[in-house]
Amino acid sequence: MARAFSLRRNRAALRRLAQRFIGNRRGVAVVEFAMILPAMVTIYFGIVEVAQGIMIDRKVTQLTRALADLTAQAPSVTDGEVTNIFDAAQTIMLPFTDVAARMSIANVVVDNSGVARVCWSEQRNSTVPARGAAIDLPADLRIPNTSIVMTRASYDFKPLVGYIITGTIKIGDTPIYMRPRVGKIGGTGNVEQVERVGKALCPGFN
Repeated sequence: MARAFSLRRNRAALRRLAQRFIGNRRGVAVVEFAMILPAMVTIYFGIVEVAQGIMIDRKVTQLTRALADLTAQAPSVTDGEVTNIFDAAQTIMLPFTDVAARMSIANVVVDNSGVARVCWSEQRNSTVPARGAAIDLPADLRIPNTSIVMTRASYDFKPLVGYIITGTIKIGDTPIYMRPRVGKIGGTGNVEQVERVGKALCPGFN
C-alpha cells in the first residue's frame, strides 16, 4: 500500500515537473537567437562588403576622371608633371590604399583617314599600348585630325571576410575620354593635342 502510494506520488511529481518544463519559456529567446546568429553575422558582413565594393567603384570612376581632367587641361606634360598627375589622382582612393590602383594615360590621335593611334602613353602599376598602336575608339570619337585623352584605372578588391563576395574582384578599367582644352597644334594634320615633352607631335608616330 505504501509502495503504491509512493509510485503515485512520484508520478504526480514528474507530471508537475514536466508541466513546469513545458510551460517555461525563459530559454526560448536564447535558443532562437543562437539559431539565427550565424545568419545575422553573414548578412552583416555581406552588407559591409557590398558597401565597400560600391564605394571603391565610385572612387575608381572619380580617379579615372581625374586622370583625364588633369591631363586634358595641360598644353604639354613633362616626366615630373605626369608623376604629379598620378600622385594627385591616387589620393582619391583614400582610405582604400592597401592595394595600389592601376592607372594609365594615353594621348590618342585620329589621322585624316579616321584611324586612331596612340601618340604617347604613361602608366603606374599597369600596362599601356606602344606609340603608334591602333586604338578602337567609339565611332562618335573618331573624328579625323583630332586627338583625345584616354585614361583607365582599376582596383583589385578582396573582401576581408569573404562571406558573400569571395576571391578578388577587379573594379573599374572602363576608359574615360576627354578632349584637350588648351592643347598644342602640330603633327602632319595640325592636330590640337596634349604634347608629351620629348616626343614629336602626331600624326607622325615614328
